Amino acid sequence: MIKGFDSIESSNLWSESLSEDLRRFLTARLKCAETAADLTHETYLRLQQRNPDNPPDNARALAFHIALQLAIDYQRKVAVRNRYITEDAVDTLIENASAGSADPEHILSVRQRMDLLRSALDELPSECRTVFLMHGIEGLKYAEIATRLGISVSMVGKHLTRALTHCALRVAE
Repeated sequence: MIKGFDSIESSNLWSESLSEDLRRFLTARLKCAETAADLTHETYLRLQQRNPDNPPDNARALAFHIALQLAIDYQRKVAVRNRYITEDAVDTLIENASAGSADPEHILSVRQRMDLLRSALDELPSECRTVFLMHGIEGLKYAEIATRLGISVSMVGKHLTRALTHCALRVAE
């Protein structure tokens, strides 16, 4: 058996009810059932690593605190990843557009439009921007995006419509 496995369950630090509550909490916060399940498991592991001789006063509160901190860390990583993907994708588009034409005015025009696009993407809510990037850059279908983010297919369509409309208006200005 895994060392400490019996101690965490026998001391009532963990229960199926707590696990489900954490999973629902994390799913609502992160909008992704798979990530919520992963972070729920990580919460369990971190509770398991605690010193069994010094049990917490309120194990449920501690579990939610650990889960919240894990969710915040995850959201920070996603934000950095999204910023990198956006910048990388825009830079690639600029390079591709510039390669097709040696005209400096055309290159400048493309760069300015890409800067407007980057700015427009930064103005979008994170979930809306994520849907836009998952569809436009990663090429995912609506159903795949909905599954990954834990939202409905129609909500994916609404986010994509909002993002495209917003970007089109900003670039056209």
